[in-house]
Amino acid sequence: MLEEKDLQAISTIVKSQVGEARDEIMRGVAALMEAEFRPQFSLLAEGQQTINEKLAPLDDLEVLETRVSALEAMVKKMNREIAQLKKAQ
Repeated sequence: MLEEKDLQAISTIVKSQVGEARDEIMRGVAALMEAEFRPQFSLLAEGQQTINEKLAPLDDLEVLETRVSALEAMVKKMNREIAQLKKAQ
């Protein structure tokens, strides 16, 4: 029959082996993640960079907003003038 110290020794050995196995599994998982995800993240970053390059800079956006506002005002004015001309006929 096993004594208490024998059971403790077995427990220590099992815990050590489980810990080592866990560490080995974690290293494998880390290596797998590195191999699988890094290339995908790199591609994603390249795609995002391409999108950012195609977007108009914020300064250009402000200029465009100003121009659109001016065009909207001009269209409203022309619509009023057209309406007045139609009434005059």
